[in-house]
Amino acid sequence: MLKLDASEFGLKAEAVGRAARQVPFVAAVALTNAMKDAREAERETMRSVFDQPSRFTLNSLMVRPATKQRLQAELGFKEGSGSIPAWKFLGPQVAGGTRRHKRFEVLLIRKGLMLAGEFAVPSTRCPRDGNGNVSGAFITRMLSALGAQSDRYQNTTARSKRRNVGRNVEYIVFRNHGKAPDGIYLQKEKWAVPIFLFVKGVSYSKRFPYYEKAGAVVPAAYRKHFRAAWERFVVNDVRRKS
Repeated sequence: MLKLDASEFGLKAEAVGRAARQVPFVAAVALTNAMKDAREAERETMRSVFDQPSRFTLNSLMVRPATKQRLQAELGFKEGSGSIPAWKFLGPQVAGGTRRHKRFEVLLIRKGLMLAGEFAVPSTRCPRDGNGNVSGAFITRMLSALGAQSDRYQNTTARSKRRNVGRNVEYIVFRNHGKAPDGIYLQKEKWAVPIFLFVKGVSYSKRFPYYEKAGAVVPAAYRKHFRAAWERFVVNDVRRKS
């Protein structure tokens, strides 16, 4: 004889109802964790396609988590918060094409030291940090010596040069100077060392497969995290209350 206990049926129905109500939360957790996996995969890609990427570059991606009300997680580039927006320097590596002028190049153009259609690229003699990049402090000193700072009080003057004899560094711009390429040079006693060279355009090939990497990682990561979240927040909850 089969028996159907109505109270037992009610308990199971209640468990199913609780499980259904948890679906949006489980989906939000899975979406967020899938995007976090994608962010880590993007970092690994950066390490393989860029030469010694800085910590700033590796930490340039942020995840906006999903919620029960907004079932959409987002992976994007940080806006900057006082520093350079990440997309500004990584965008050309993602999409390819010609990059925009950097801030110091804009200052050089405003000062009349560089033409509007030119870009400044570091020479092999330009000092670099441990990551192979030209430091902001170095560029600031160079702009001050050239009198190209937007704040005139940051520019080196004749008076400050006299006051800091022995510590002065003289930068000059060569334009149509014999066989020397146009650019910014460090003036030595009897010669000049090229620091930045002026070129007509800087084009990037597509090096960072940002969208492709995320598209390859997210589907499987979402399924994995959905199963894990379902087990943790639904199945275990039903077991405890059954």
